[in-house]
Amino acid sequence: MLKKFTVTSYRVFDEPITLDFSKVRDYKFNEECINDGLISKAIMYGKNAVGKTNLGNALIDIRYTVLANEKRQSGSVGFLNANNKNGFARFEYTFLINNKEITYIYEKKSVVELRYESLSIDNNLLYDFNFESQNGNLDNLKKYKELQHLNFDEWDNQIPLLRYILANSKLHELMILKDLNNYIRGIAVLRPSDNIVKFRGPEIIDKGIVHTIINKDLVEDFERFLNECGLNIKLKVDITPDGEKKLYFDYSRPIEFVKNASSGTKALTSMYLIVKNLNKIKFLFIDEFDANFHYELSVGMLQALKRQKDCQILVTTHNTDLMNNKFMRPDCYLLMLNDKITSVADATLRELRQGHNLEKLYQSGEFSK
Repeated sequence: MLKKFTVTSYRVFDEPITLDFSKVRDYKFNEECINDGLISKAIMYGKNAVGKTNLGNALIDIRYTVLANEKRQSGSVGFLNANNKNGFARFEYTFLINNKEITYIYEKKSVVELRYESLSIDNNLLYDFNFESQNGNLDNLKKYKELQHLNFDEWDNQIPLLRYILANSKLHELMILKDLNNYIRGIAVLRPSDNIVKFRGPEIIDKGIVHTIINKDLVEDFERFLNECGLNIKLKVDITPDGEKKLYFDYSRPIEFVKNASSGTKALTSMYLIVKNLNKIKFLFIDEFDANFHYELSVGMLQALKRQKDCQILVTTHNTDLMNNKFMRPDCYLLMLNDKITSVADATLRELRQGHNLEKLYQSGEFSK
């Protein structure tokens, strides 16, 4: 699980901002939101333009940095904060994997240009390296027999050392690095309100979500899902004159699904395939998860996400109706402010209990004092 994440000088984040899932209180309700002593399910609130979407972009940056075959952007326009004076952004991840704490830190001058990298296991430094000075501490790496075939003197040090090790070693003593790699592969970001294809994460989508639903023969299951969500519709697959399979609303005159689905239906389509494949996702960030949903559907979707035991999930919303102790608990409702991220439990001196109306307290300014 992700224990802690800090990003600095990236996009809107001039100063360090930290997301800390270890700040767990001793509440005795909605305990399914906690796993291994860490927050496993959380909802984040924040004003427009405070940086919620950019936080998701920052969280998933590790995929582009570590994974060898991940499609990467190029350049630095919009990557660094406009007030940045150091010329680089810093990303700090702390993971709890197999009861070991792994801290992975890197600095980048652009999407692709590394400046610094380090990795520690249970507070013991495994390595660090400065890509500008071409100096670092690799002595601990050289102690492992499974890495002794690697020639660090001739290593193409334009790529992350972690990626180099993973691609060129059969790990046994350092199997934890392979476990870390698998976790990174399971990090995903979804923004349903943009478009039904705005998903970055494990390869569960093939040429678009609707295309995947058709090819995996999930149309009937998808139709049932939509009807359970309150949409009384029928779907069918047909083949166009050029041989392409497309999804249609099944009326007397079929209507193409992608071009005619409402915003809410498109958002549901995104959520359907993600919920269907949460066993392949380790950490999921959903930006405005309930955009275009009515209240009952938002609640239903939230409950469906909470049932996923093995996936750590953070969603953002502007819907204060969901800030209620019957859904989550005060330490799992996070507030993104201009300079920090805090839970509502830590945003007040009041001892919050199960009977408190969190929404009214939030709207009255209790958590912004």
